[in-house]
Amino acid sequence: MAKKIRILTIDGGGIRGIIPASVAVYIENRIQRITKNPAARLADYFDFIAGTSTGGILTSTYLCPGIEGEQQYRYTSEDALRFYLEKGNYIFSSDFWDKFTSMGGIIKARYPHQPLEKLLNVTFKQTKISELVKPCLLTSYDLEKKCPVYFQSHVAKKNEAFDFFVKDACRSTSSAPTFFEPARIYSATGVPYTLVDGSVFANNPTLSALTEASVLFADKGVPLLADQFEVVSLGTGRNQKIYTYEQVKDWGGLGWLNPLLDVMINGASDVIERVVSVQFQALQATDQYHRIQPELIEVNQDMDDVSEENITNLMKVAATCIEKNKDQLELIVNRLIEYN
Repeated sequence: MAKKIRILTIDGGGIRGIIPASVAVYIENRIQRITKNPAARLADYFDFIAGTSTGGILTSTYLCPGIEGEQQYRYTSEDALRFYLEKGNYIFSSDFWDKFTSMGGIIKARYPHQPLEKLLNVTFKQTKISELVKPCLLTSYDLEKKCPVYFQSHVAKKNEAFDFFVKDACRSTSSAPTFFEPARIYSATGVPYTLVDGSVFANNPTLSALTEASVLFADKGVPLLADQFEVVSLGTGRNQKIYTYEQVKDWGGLGWLNPLLDVMINGASDVIERVVSVQFQALQATDQYHRIQPELIEVNQDMDDVSEENITNLMKVAATCIEKNKDQLELIVNRLIEYN
């Protein structure tokens, strides 16, 4: 099989990021075992990585450069998973007064942004997007200009105007409306941006990743088609909440506030998954598109439930997902190694 450009994409989903993070640990461990190289890292076997929201944080963690002269990557996939298991309840934390005054995100953001910012600062320090080890894409949305914003390492390397601190990019891509207030950040050239979570248009960043990668890796100026890529798309589980006619018929603005975000995210993700699937099907390359999307059974589907019970249940969902998709994951691992 001719060598393909390998793309990894990771959906948004808050604490449900535990699921794709667990799948990534499995892939990295299998690569290490097969290649007999304990120093192998997930990012070594992908040419382009993209993420939205929690997926953007994972992307940045996998690609964060190590300390100069010591190691190429600062973190392992297990470090990234540990980030969620140990710090999830710190990110989604609020006191009684915050809960009371926010009214579940109706009056103001549900959670103070300071804990998230502090954690991102500790994790990424002064690292810039341009310093991330591989080409990547993190999604966000500009409220003032009303347009998508992509944080891309390969673009930032060429133009300082598109460079940002990684911690600011992660803060932006994970600023989910009603959960956290919008991020006010500045580019390396001092231009201000007011940004929210990329999930408002691309909770599944696969189509955005394919579009940008097709240009980045263009052959003599001609963008590549889908059959030139091997895509691994990791989901955080589709929210299965159902809204009946009797429930929604009398809803006004307040009633629709939180459900509307859920409907928009799921709807956009479903469309993206369908479009990408058809692209590969049209080029007779369906075996090069791998969508790992678990079923959320016996688990709270809310992206901010960081209770010990729910985190345990999310780990069970991840284990079940890995077992159910083991054959496909083995195929993925073998191809990643083959193309390396």
